[in-house]
Amino acid sequence: MRHFLRAFTRPGDRILDPFAGLGTTLFVAEEMRRVPFGVEHDARRHQWVAGQLRHWPNLVHGDSGGLSSLGFPRIDFAITSPPFMPRHHKWNPLCAGNPAEAGYSSYLDKMQRIFRQLAGLMQRNGRVVVQADNLPGRIYTPLVRDLSTAISAVLRLEAEVIVAWEGGRKDYRHTHCLVFRAS
Repeated sequence: MRHFLRAFTRPGDRILDPFAGLGTTLFVAEEMRRVPFGVEHDARRHQWVAGQLRHWPNLVHGDSGGLSSLGFPRIDFAITSPPFMPRHHKWNPLCAGNPAEAGYSSYLDKMQRIFRQLAGLMQRNGRVVVQADNLPGRIYTPLVRDLSTAISAVLRLEAEVIVAWEGGRKDYRHTHCLVFRAS
């Protein structure tokens, strides 16, 4: 997180995480004197993270599917790790399992719609970093490739940074960070 914030932002820049989770992006942004914004769907996570932030009003409890309607200002930089979905699952984590939105193709379509809205919020030439992993298992999911393809329809893919972990689990030695640029 710090690497990307140092590389792509300056103090005072507005940083957005559309899938805030437990708030890592927001906490590090504040620590580095950036202004954090975020969206978290889970009420308990939202409440916990907001309770720790100085800029707590900038964290919205809601669905990133409506990102463009949440009242955010122009954003200088966005970084996120969206919910992952294996291609053989029906339950779509972006839609709380709604059967009308079931399946991997619906997941990728909604992800593209979310990033289209994010592109509309970005400052010209602002960067967006998406952390993702391929999902091994009985049925392999090339999630990094699939997210790259979906998001590239609305943001220009500029680079892929592989972050390697020392030690840790044998099945999780690295992660992918896709770097996009808004036009």
